[in-house]
Amino acid sequence: MNVLPTTAGPGVAEQAEALADMACELHDVAITSASWSAAAVEDAVEAIETTALAPAVAHPDAAAAMLAIGQQLAQLRARLALPPSEHSAAGTEGADHQEQPDVARTRVLFPRADGSVRTATRRRGGPGR
Repeated sequence: MNVLPTTAGPGVAEQAEALADMACELHDVAITSASWSAAAVEDAVEAIETTALAPAVAHPDAAAAMLAIGQQLAQLRARLALPPSEHSAAGTEGADHQEQPDVARTRVLFPRADGSVRTATRRRGGPGR
């Protein structure tokens, strides 16, 4: 019995494949700790957070697993002295963040412990990005 559909929604398979290719390319060029800056690590962790949470809508078991990954990434941020995620899985909806001009927005999915999923908008770009 298949737990997941055999056909992905429009654009999902292509985007997932492109993401996997880019992750491999990043791995190939960033093979030593000297390859990384704090900003690059923060961007990579943010990408992992967003990517890991995206499949949470696929199945209730995926939501629980993605929540655990999000929690581990929050701990990694703390250990590496990176700023906390703008939208934590257990945190607020991000409503108290002030809007910034010229900022691209991306929808992010965050699983809750009860198996439901909330969405939030992630800001990218703006000054200094």
